[in-house]
Amino acid sequence: MPQRTRAAFAGNLLLILPIVLVLTASAIASNETVLYSFPGGASGANSYAGLIADSSGNLYGTTGGGGSSTKCNLGSGCGTVFMLTAPNWTETVLYSFQGETGDDGSGPQAGLIFDATGHLYGTTASGGKLGYGTVFELSPPATPGGAWTETILYSFKGTTTGANPASGLVFDGTALVGTTPYGGKDGFGTVFKLTPTKKAPWSETILYNFTGLADGGRPYAGLVLYDKDLYGTTLDGGPDSEGAVFKLVPPAGTVKVWTESVIYGFTGGSDGGKPYAGLTLGTAGVLYGTTGLGGSGGYGTVFELTPGKTGAPYTEKVLFSFTGGASGSYARYGVIANAAGDLFGTTGVGASNAGVVFELSPPSGSGAWSETVLWSFTGGADGGDTTAGLVLDNGLLYGTTSLGGQYADGTVFSVTP
Repeated sequence: MPQRTRAAFAGNLLLILPIVLVLTASAIASNETVLYSFPGGASGANSYAGLIADSSGNLYGTTGGGGSSTKCNLGSGCGTVFMLTAPNWTETVLYSFQGETGDDGSGPQAGLIFDATGHLYGTTASGGKLGYGTVFELSPPATPGGAWTETILYSFKGTTTGANPASGLVFDGTALVGTTPYGGKDGFGTVFKLTPTKKAPWSETILYNFTGLADGGRPYAGLVLYDKDLYGTTLDGGPDSEGAVFKLVPPAGTVKVWTESVIYGFTGGSDGGKPYAGLTLGTAGVLYGTTGLGGSGGYGTVFELTPGKTGAPYTEKVLFSFTGGASGSYARYGVIANAAGDLFGTTGVGASNAGVVFELSPPSGSGAWSETVLWSFTGGADGGDTTAGLVLDNGLLYGTTSLGGQYADGTVFSVTP
């Protein structure tokens, strides 16, 4: 299908306000509702990604398994793109990946973004012409009720072009930008850019190849764009090999290539380590994120990075160290905020080892922030294994679990703050 440059893309990024240390936790204070339990098969199974919402409150996401084809190396379906229609939460499978039979991708691990005309864009971690994953576009039907049309914008070739994207995409005004945790010149991942052409495939440019050394390696998360610069995290590498936060500056003047710098390298100690999740942009270029390990108890952290004056380094501050147990541990995604500045997120482990949804509330004065566990998953009918973040829409938090639910193949849930 002929391709065209999109006027605008819209994700579900929420800005984060400056926050301070959270010291206490309260009991579970609200209920969870399972909106949909994935039954496997053609309806999809095992969602590892967060959701996005349209203006009508409908939810969109991906599943890593299930779908109408089993012709892929997963053996349990090649994955789907789905929509849940509010308010009854009826599922519609917008697309089933065909894997080896169609070179169209398989096993999506990441969420989606919209453009201004309602087209969806995302990545698959495997499949494509050579099996190294894809970037795809889904075009809505011309008439309601018709079929959505998938176009593969790019199939990764491995080696120097990158391989197996595990995160979603951002739009920099003229192109799609993302990361791969594998491939590149040294095999430690890439930052790539896809520029629209008159027809697929789009043109790929590698903006940076990670070496796995002091510059970082294995970027599993997506990117944020601020003042034309790109920011992200790497799970490995950095000065102490515990992961890093990096900045990519576009070419300017006599410099003809993008320039990478590590703005913070984790030590794995009280400052955190192994950031799997991406960053959230706050005011004045402040960055917020989570680490899966490290902190005062070794269960991960929420951190803040504040830019210094021109030429000065960033300053890292640990805002919260997870304590394990009922209050949660091992965050794999970042946090979002509501208009009042309350923070919301998920952890992969909780009291039942199935994850929690938490809220961090700011103090009324100079005291500490307080944590409320909004829901602690049991791994049963309520879902389990929260590997994705949340979206806030119409006063409710929405998310996915990759396991649990009525059929043990994962859920879409809502939680009332």
